[in-house]
Amino acid sequence: MSYDLYFWKFAAGDPDEICDRLADEDVEGVAPSPEVESFRSGLLDRWPDLADRICPWAPDLDWRQPWGREDLAAYFVSLSLSLHTEACALQNIVRLARQYSLVIHDPQTGESIQ
Repeated sequence: MSYDLYFWKFAAGDPDEICDRLADEDVEGVAPSPEVESFRSGLLDRWPDLADRICPWAPDLDWRQPWGREDLAAYFVSLSLSLHTEACALQNIVRLARQYSLVIHDPQTGESIQ
């Protein structure tokens, strides 16, 4: 089993609705940001195994089979994490997102992580 977390810099609307749209690669109302790309790069540098759990697809995942749009890496990051992800690892991911002042939203609970 897994759960998803979404990260973005600026977006208009209800966070749960934003996550629903992002899951369909619809970035309406979401602004692209270099901080999102830097966060994504930092995630993959520190935890390369997240390449199997990160969306959207982008050229930095060159060995993975491409699917969907290739131009969304500046808009958002979503992670599909195991329910058994260690609390320490999750805290480090959240800490990294905070360094870039990103919104962190858990659509399972409907809450943004502060």
